Amino acid sequence: MRARVDMLLMQPLAGLGRKRGTSAEAHDKALARLRDWLSYMSDDNLRAMVDLIARHAVKGVWPEEGLIRSWAMTLQCPPPRDSAYAQSLIRSAMGRQAMSEGWAVELFQVAKKLGPPPGKYIITRLRQDADNNRHRRRVIRENIEAGRATLAEKEWLAAWHQDLAEIEAIQTAVTEEGTAA
Repeated sequence: MRARVDMLLMQPLAGLGRKRGTSAEAHDKALARLRDWLSYMSDDNLRAMVDLIARHAVKGVWPEEGLIRSWAMTLQCPPPRDSAYAQSLIRSAMGRQAMSEGWAVELFQVAKKLGPPPGKYIITRLRQDADNNRHRRRVIRENIEAGRATLAEKEWLAAWHQDLAEIEAIQTAVTEEGTAA
């Protein structure tokens, strides 16, 4: 994985320098973290990152690590199992509350995309989205029973249920760890 990131991303950007005031050691550590973190990306998206980073490399200097991570997540979200934040949030009291109130999938999806803990406004929106999605699931199930559901509807419903299954697995693992201790 690291070799692939080296070949597709790091080598093409080898001419970029470190930010002024950043030690060589700190710069090398940041690149190593990026190399590890970006390994989830597809070859095409790693190539796209080269272009994106090169365009934002002011005066031939690497952009900030946080910016690069943000761009990478915009291009391709890390797989949920690789999203430590999303898993942690689902294991938390907020995740358990979201599960009991029916907005856990929406919380999980926003955690995979955005990362930072959601505030009151986002939670209100997630609850509204959950209500809309409950209605959408019911309509899709009715369409499936009537034989008129589109492929996009079926895929959306399958993805929603896949996220729910992953949330249940994450929360079950927490419960089992708690009882095993």
